[in-house]
Amino acid sequence: MDYFLLKQSGTVSIPKASVSEASDPLAPSVRVMDHVDPLDKFDYISREHLISDRLKLLLELYLPRQAWRACVFIDSQRKEQKTFWFLPALTYRPQRVTAASNGMPAAVYVKEQDFAKKAPGILRVRSPKGMVYYLLHLSVAESILRRGICGLELVRLGADKMYTGIPVEDVW
Repeated sequence: MDYFLLKQSGTVSIPKASVSEASDPLAPSVRVMDHVDPLDKFDYISREHLISDRLKLLLELYLPRQAWRACVFIDSQRKEQKTFWFLPALTYRPQRVTAASNGMPAAVYVKEQDFAKKAPGILRVRSPKGMVYYLLHLSVAESILRRGICGLELVRLGADKMYTGIPVEDVW
């Protein structure tokens, strides 16, 4: 089965969460920034696994009935805001995940009877080094590429071919 590692393309600085946010894990995270415009270039921010509204709309098709937590970035001087969403913690665990020498996932094995039933098109895996990674099935990756989602990279597991979110015509 074809899975892709979800990675951020490029860099963006975002403020850290306040200490008081830890008290309520479902409450929205509100963070003040000088300029929220740089966030327009990203639909995925890997530091905290944040996704944009438009990527959330797509992923909700593959992750129904999930509790999504908002992260709102506010520019109070310009009176602008951008909303991102934390990717939910997923309960399904693949049968096996093989890690590369750097700890990143290199291959994933999902039980055949689980595929398209128990196993969602999006998997959350933890590396032996404690890092959390999200893996997307080919069907989800294709949907992302068709919609022109930006600021992310899709790295095929078990291959060195990398697919970027934009432009689609250069990928296929």
